[in-house]
Amino acid sequence: MIFDHLDSFTRHNLPADLRQVMTLLPELAQRAPGRYPIDGDRVFAMVQDATTKPATESRPEAHARYLDVQYLISGCEKIGYLPAAAEKRIAEDHLADRDIAFYDCPAQASELIMHPGMFAVFFPGELHQPCCTVGEPALIRKIVVKVLIEKEPG
Repeated sequence: MIFDHLDSFTRHNLPADLRQVMTLLPELAQRAPGRYPIDGDRVFAMVQDATTKPATESRPEAHARYLDVQYLISGCEKIGYLPAAAEKRIAEDHLADRDIAFYDCPAQASELIMHPGMFAVFFPGELHQPCCTVGEPALIRKIVVKVLIEKEPG
């Protein structure tokens, strides 16, 4: 997981795909909600308007094939986080058809507080619970970019 402000992304040693995504975020932030291809189904962005909700009303998720770049444009959002190696239990598995699995809420999850301009990168297997409230439910606008991670043979 990487958690930082967009102004500082260049200090991270990111692969070329992620560097490209970071440079596109300000332009994507001007677009209407929807899905935008960057490199077909290999890299694409979703501009989203959402209302945050209490963590007790959502479930953590993880992916197997795609990493998530979550970038907050406006509002304030809490995202729960648990490393890939942590003990967790799948509650609903859609990895084969939609590359998402939902998990029971772990008590030991860390909390990331996102403010406008901040981003978080979640790698496959890392639990994240986005769109949670910081205080009361509030409107947020964010971009989620999905980047396919090529698996090595073997």
